[in-house]
Amino acid sequence: MPMKLLRWAVIAALGLYLGGSVLFFFTPVRNVPVPFILLSAAVMAALVYAALRFWPVYRQLTRAKRISYMIFGTLFPLFIAVSIRGEQPFLTDNHPAVITAVWLGVYLAVLAIVTTVIHAGLSVTLVQTGRKASKWMILLYALPSALVSAYFLAAFYPGAMTPDSLAQWDQALTHKYTDWHPVIHTMLIGLLLDIWESPAIVAIFQIVLISAAAGVAGWALDEARLPKWAIWLVLILFALSPVHAISSITLWKDVAYSAALFLFTILMFRIVRTGGRVLASWPFIALYSLTGFMVMFFRHNGFPVFLIVTAFVLLMYRPYWMKLFPVAAAMVLIYQIVVNPVYTKLEVHPSDPQEMLSLPTQQIAAIVTQDGDMTDKQRDYVNRIFPIAKWHEKYNPYSVDSIKFSWGDYDRFTIYDDWGRYGRTYLQLVKQNPGIAADALFKQTSLAWQINEPEDGYTSKYVTHIYRNNQYGLVNPVLNEERRLNAYNYLKDADESIPFLWRPAFYTVLALLFTYIAYLRNNWRAWLLLLPVALNTGAVFVGIPAQDFRYLLANSMIMLPLLLISFVRFDPILKPIQTEVTADD
Repeated sequence: MPMKLLRWAVIAALGLYLGGSVLFFFTPVRNVPVPFILLSAAVMAALVYAALRFWPVYRQLTRAKRISYMIFGTLFPLFIAVSIRGEQPFLTDNHPAVITAVWLGVYLAVLAIVTTVIHAGLSVTLVQTGRKASKWMILLYALPSALVSAYFLAAFYPGAMTPDSLAQWDQALTHKYTDWHPVIHTMLIGLLLDIWESPAIVAIFQIVLISAAAGVAGWALDEARLPKWAIWLVLILFALSPVHAISSITLWKDVAYSAALFLFTILMFRIVRTGGRVLASWPFIALYSLTGFMVMFFRHNGFPVFLIVTAFVLLMYRPYWMKLFPVAAAMVLIYQIVVNPVYTKLEVHPSDPQEMLSLPTQQIAAIVTQDGDMTDKQRDYVNRIFPIAKWHEKYNPYSVDSIKFSWGDYDRFTIYDDWGRYGRTYLQLVKQNPGIAADALFKQTSLAWQINEPEDGYTSKYVTHIYRNNQYGLVNPVLNEERRLNAYNYLKDADESIPFLWRPAFYTVLALLFTYIAYLRNNWRAWLLLLPVALNTGAVFVGIPAQDFRYLLANSMIMLPLLLISFVRFDPILKPIQTEVTADD
């Protein structure tokens, strides 16, 4: 058999194997019509062929990048396969060899898709032009997001609020603050309400902030000489995303924080693309400081995000540290002053330490409810915290709220009075029941890593109204019934037809892939682009209380811009004073 014919035969066989494995991964393969199986096999064969064309490109990569592809190509497809897996009763009742073969086929199929995307991304070469992007374009690029969000505000006027929103609203009006909500953000809401005591003004602030961030993103992409049609397409898709449209008018601290984190990521892009030279600009330092201030003060986990990212910027772009370091140090000092003497002066009530104990609480609950290995002493201690019967009654594998908000039964002070004993007991229980503890961990953090929503789980997606019968008499008057129904049906249809739009892991996976392509095209500094959102995702992972999409809203905001950024060639870092470029790979 001629070698070329043999090659096509192997590709066809692989296509059939991978296509069948993918189908069996999601549905009983015996129920799939033969034409559909053949179509799936043809698609996978085409992807295998496309992936094999990456080989010459791979050989031209540096040794470090070839090693990175081996690691990325092993772990990333495996993570995606686990992330999209459903319950699979039709697969798990087969022989272990069949299950292994299907998983291997799905892994190879995802690897083929990922490799094809990488090759396609690296094959695009931008034609450099001499155009200079005007800063006035920021206003124009902000328009799509502003217009769509304004439509949703008119549809669900004066905005959407949950009990969490109303609690912060109460603090903003009474000036009796608790650190449950970030105080500076609450004070900002209070200032807005002094202008107009309506949820609409907070929604307008959020619309302006998100639109401004999108406008700066569009301008930064324009500055990088990306095609204008591609920039406009990304910004329009960003604006039309039901996730962004409804979130922009929902009064959550997470919305403003996510917009600030999105803008912070775009600033990282400008730093990396210019080889750090933009750090010599005082207007850029001013925008960096303003954005950093919002990141630090709009959510509790924002301060370590700002601190770590800024530390990396200073280390990676040392020639420009003289301007950034004093400003960053001043901001850290301001933060310490605000959260200590200022909060004390304002009599800010500290937040409940239970916010840090979501994962331990859920793991203990799982061990109790699944009759895990516990000594009598451990059981007695756990019973003191929460009666054993209540653990069984209240445990939800995907949300800790039903336990921690059982005010009359959950004795948190048993924990607070002796943190050492709590820590020892928790670690002992995990050691005695590693399987149960791991399962509880993965279920509670499902929002952060799982694209496919678990069948026994849930995702808290959005609201379109103000929580009814609230003590402030806030309501949603219908300004236009047709507009309201159009907006509502848009959200509903998107939810039903594209459910993964409300799973943050979907955006995280794509953001990671696009950043990896940017790294292969450029150098390791490309990973700075992902660092703000990666740190935020990690912080949410270790402390997530429930499956609320809003916790990781920023992941969806950065995904589309990162797609275009992956096509950009970064400038090298210049040595101080001298004009030669450094070797940078």
